[in-house]
Amino acid sequence: MQIYFFDTSALQHRYVNGPSSRAVRRIVSDERVICYIADWTVVEMASTLARRCRQLSFSCRQFDRLEGQFFADIASGRLNVRITSTRDFTRARDLLRFAGMIRARRLSSGDALIAACGLDLAYSEKQRVIFCTSDRPLHSILGDITAFTSALKLRLFQT
Repeated sequence: MQIYFFDTSALQHRYVNGPSSRAVRRIVSDERVICYIADWTVVEMASTLARRCRQLSFSCRQFDRLEGQFFADIASGRLNVRITSTRDFTRARDLLRFAGMIRARRLSSGDALIAACGLDLAYSEKQRVIFCTSDRPLHSILGDITAFTSALKLRLFQT
């Protein structure tokens, strides 16, 4: 069975219409795949949905509806929440060092933690996981690291 791991930038397309909404909705709704997110994504999703609702002049009621759909996906098992481990934090720090110091690229702590959590999922499941993102800089940074490209198939969605 194929395993997908979504970062927040890609997952938001399930709830707010955009160029990648159809593709993301199809994947998450597909009973033949397993979809994961990091626990950190639960926090980021609230921020992302609020930002998108402000951009689109949505009401608080519309925000609550979108967030409710997100939590319904978790409750139904369409999205499985993976708990970040101490090892994930260590890998995230290493990733931040690589991105920030070696490549002189900007990477947020949350993005690094989510990527490390996705990598750990691939290692624990002993199979290549499809890592879904709409974040071009993150996609580029992970694409430069063999540990990530050997365990994750990187998929970039349009924003």
